[in-house]
Amino acid sequence: MIGAVLGLSALLMVMPSDDYSRMIVMDEDGIVSDLPLEHTEAHITVDGSIQLVTVRQVYGNPYSDPIEAIYVFPLPESGAVYSMDMEIGDRRIEGEIKERQEAQRIYQEAISQGRTAALLEQERPNIFTQTVGNILPGDDIVIEIMYAAPVDYNDGNWEVVYPMVVGPRFSPDGVSDEDRITPEIVPEDTRSGYDIELSLTLDPGFPIREFESLNHAVSTEIQGDDRLVVELSRENEIPNRDFVFTYRTAGNDIGTGVVSHNGEMGGHFMLMLEPDADVDPGHIAPKEIFFVVDNSGSMSGQPMEVAKETVRQFVRGMNPDDSFQIMRFSETASSMSSEPMENTAANVRRGIDYINSMSGMGGTMMIEGVRACVGYPEDPERMRYIIFLTDGYIGNEAEILSELRTTLGEHTRLFSIGVGSSVNRYLIEGLAEEGRGYAVYVGLDQNPKTAVEDVYNKINNPYLVDIEIDWGNLDVTEVYPREIRDLYDGEPLVVVGRYDEPGRDEVTITGTLNGRHWESTVNVRLVSRGGSEAADRLWARQKIHHLNRLVLDSGYRGKPADGLLEQIIGVSLDYSVLCEQTAFVAVDSYERTDGSNPETIGIPVNMPEGVSYSGIFGGTGVAQSGASSTMFRTASPAPVGYAGGGGVQNMNRVEVSLEAEECCDEIAYEDIPSYSATLGGISDYLDARPSVFRSVILDLITELNANGDVLTPGEIVFEITVDSSGVITRIRIREDTVEIGEVAETVENLLLGETIQGAAVGTSTVTITIT
Repeated sequence: MIGAVLGLSALLMVMPSDDYSRMIVMDEDGIVSDLPLEHTEAHITVDGSIQLVTVRQVYGNPYSDPIEAIYVFPLPESGAVYSMDMEIGDRRIEGEIKERQEAQRIYQEAISQGRTAALLEQERPNIFTQTVGNILPGDDIVIEIMYAAPVDYNDGNWEVVYPMVVGPRFSPDGVSDEDRITPEIVPEDTRSGYDIELSLTLDPGFPIREFESLNHAVSTEIQGDDRLVVELSRENEIPNRDFVFTYRTAGNDIGTGVVSHNGEMGGHFMLMLEPDADVDPGHIAPKEIFFVVDNSGSMSGQPMEVAKETVRQFVRGMNPDDSFQIMRFSETASSMSSEPMENTAANVRRGIDYINSMSGMGGTMMIEGVRACVGYPEDPERMRYIIFLTDGYIGNEAEILSELRTTLGEHTRLFSIGVGSSVNRYLIEGLAEEGRGYAVYVGLDQNPKTAVEDVYNKINNPYLVDIEIDWGNLDVTEVYPREIRDLYDGEPLVVVGRYDEPGRDEVTITGTLNGRHWESTVNVRLVSRGGSEAADRLWARQKIHHLNRLVLDSGYRGKPADGLLEQIIGVSLDYSVLCEQTAFVAVDSYERTDGSNPETIGIPVNMPEGVSYSGIFGGTGVAQSGASSTMFRTASPAPVGYAGGGGVQNMNRVEVSLEAEECCDEIAYEDIPSYSATLGGISDYLDARPSVFRSVILDLITELNANGDVLTPGEIVFEITVDSSGVITRIRIREDTVEIGEVAETVENLLLGETIQGAAVGTSTVTITIT
């Protein structure tokens, strides 16, 4: 058991959980100290429309025995995480990306050998788990994570967001990884001992005219006409709210920006432009507007008051001929009236009274809110716009997004509004994407007026639809998004793609605006070599996002997502861009302990600013480790070895018919065991593209599964030897893994003589799991 010497003023709280135990030590100032995480640094560099970010987490060990630290933290949902390295003193260990289970196996093996190791896993596109094992007393271990992301743009405003804390998530039954996405929270009236340091260097390529930090005090230094350096002003800054920095540059629009790169993986590009689509809206058609407000416990207090003021401004800002409905949801959904009401003074007063009566309590059964507003019959004479306000603190994002994706009516659009200091932007952006609308955010100290005006500007003005791109003579392939959604006033067009040959040509964008043909031509150059590698990573990130949406689709329609997860893994490994099915692992070469299991310490996080403890934990407002309440279930991160299950990984929904039970009792069924093989891991891809190497092994697995009667539970572990031409010349199967027999014959017959394109001379170990 870990021991710590405590001063008389310290309060020691031992918080047990099912998976591990940990301590919280609070000093007389209410600072939770003696935690393995000591400090975080984030260094953001903006170059044009792309941000490159380096995050450094410093871990130590204030105890007397080796420990393992687990930290759940956020990164931007649009970011492509492409690197994780570990520094121990003057040694730097480069992390490698592996399939998630293989990375976990490597990590566990290293810990059992007494080596220090680090593991980075993705739970959601915006939630990550960093595990560092065998931290010795007195160590200073630095984990460095790097990601690339586009800079958000809307109607002349650029915005850089760096999230700092994962808010508590409500997870309905069926969310298998709830303990991976809701870290423990420090007790009320305390803060974490670890802090955050952040710097931002802006080099947008145009003179910077206006800028503002929305949530933090900052110091700024202008260097020349078009470079700005920003730093947090406060020392010991608490990581309990998003860093949000907005700025404007000279000129009326962003013009056309193309970032391209041509390297080992071929050519990739990102195109960003703001369509010149100004048009007089003329007569504004009457709309049906549904205002839907999250009334769950996490919204109680200040977030609820901000949400209510936001809806009040929306209701007062409607056009005369609009009709409206107001709904709220927590554990159930309810509405102000049985049907939408006309915009009259009396009805507006009634609506304001309904809004004023709202309060936050209970769990977040968001599915009820989505079904209530989307499922209400559409008015064929009016477009319906849903204004959906929430902090997004749920764990079943995939279910919500799938529901919206598959049930949204042709005449309905959903605009999501994130309310709070550290909202779930993955869900907020996903609601807008699947709802074919737009996402805006209202902070706790912001006047909602800007957000309200922005939304009304977008739904009152004609927007660009049926968008298509003619690439001219440019050799462009695999463009994402596959289907370009409607573009609202002030919104940019952003696409990524691949190309085989460099070149320059005019690209034509066409669409329909206010019922008329719209067209714009821009000049695009794709480089012959060099450029920004961020283009490759952002393309990979968008392809993974596209495939995840297809998994989401297929899973909730009861059909298997054939090959989709393997495609995601292949892109992730080929481009070294993290996803939920892969992980980064770094292992020190030195044996530093005797191999005993280190004590595991979960890092508690700060409650997001403005969120009520009583709203999360009930009337007492006391955070308990692994506690459950009727409002939110919070738990500690599961130990390493957990195979995942969050996001879109566990999407297959099986429907069972019970009708046969009533008529078929007399039928006897023979209990025949059925086993299937899956790829457990490949130790070395021998310089071949991971997706190419894996495809050879997956063909073998397909054949094994076609003859499932010869399989027995366990593992098949074998070595593959490859010659200089990439040809497999030798197979050696470990006889202690399974009863080999016919399996060995199948492996040898299918693999010997096969070619792995691009593979170098060498030997690799393959593990196939049979369950």
